[in-house]
Amino acid sequence: MSETKKSTEKHFCNCPVTNCPHHPSVHGNGCDSCIKKNLQQSEIPTCFYLMISDDVSDVKEYTLESFVNFYLKNKKQSE
Repeated sequence: MSETKKSTEKHFCNCPVTNCPHHPSVHGNGCDSCIKKNLQQSEIPTCFYLMISDDVSDVKEYTLESFVNFYLKNKKQSE
């Protein structure tokens, strides 16, 4: 794929934090920088939380432990 096509291609992202410098709408390069940032910080991307529940307002940190707790608390809603 050419660089021109990559930079103009639309990317799906359900993250509501559109002012994040890693959001695809900011740079047009997909989710790579978001995933890389989250891996470096041992965090889980917001989109994983949004798979479980539309309401992530009570999430204060995005650690693996926080995700597991969020999943266990909200899994009934997602099934």
